[in-house]
Amino acid sequence: DVTYGWWVGNSVVTNRAGRFIGSHIGHTGLICFAAGGSTLWELARYNPEIPMGHPSSIFLAHLASLGLGFDEAGVWTGAGVATIAIFHLIFSAVYGTAGLAHSLLFDPDLKDGPIPTTKKFKLEWDNPDNLTFILGHHLIFFGVANIWFVEWARWHGIYDPAIGEIRTIFPGYGDFGMVYGHQFDFLTIDNLEEVMSGHAFLAFVQISGGAWHIATKQLGEYTEFKGKGLLSAEAVLSWSLAGIG
Repeated sequence: DVTYGWWVGNSVVTNRAGRFIGSHIGHTGLICFAAGGSTLWELARYNPEIPMGHPSSIFLAHLASLGLGFDEAGVWTGAGVATIAIFHLIFSAVYGTAGLAHSLLFDPDLKDGPIPTTKKFKLEWDNPDNLTFILGHHLIFFGVANIWFVEWARWHGIYDPAIGEIRTIFPGYGDFGMVYGHQFDFLTIDNLEEVMSGHAFLAFVQISGGAWHIATKQLGEYTEFKGKGLLSAEAVLSWSLAGIG
């Protein structure tokens, strides 16, 4: 009974919610494996006497921006980098196993999930209440990820390119008015305090919106247009996070 065209994302997994989840978990495993393997590859070839940008370092540079592998003065120590890489490799196997289980062993449509509550997350494309319920949980996960990043910067510190050192950053949770005021002039932001305040504000909005989606039902008349909007909302949120990050 699906009326979506073939070009609508995720419509091909109608009545195969379990397979849909399995493919996403499998993709997560591939990303973890690539991150862990590439980090070890760069670590084995890293020369601290050469600027990090010259050997085209990608993964070590991202870890360095989070204050990992370098001390407060920006001097290379390598502490914790190999552990993080191996952690990703181990979890890539966990994700891969879970993806195969959803793809090969569990019910393709989650009608009889491995856990009773799993049936709540069975994708029903023509059920707006089901879609908004699932979207709400995704929003909360995004919000928690933002809180983790903000708290990491607050108690551990991240690299500040303005001074060339790692420093702790307190975002100022109560100054959301400043964040809102930057929606039209965000290119003028020139300090990490405002960047992290933006992440804190985004966490508040996403967790609040997620709770609202879980606790409420779709407002107004449900149409095909609204269905497509819900199906694409997660992609839009992912891109917004990438842009703000």
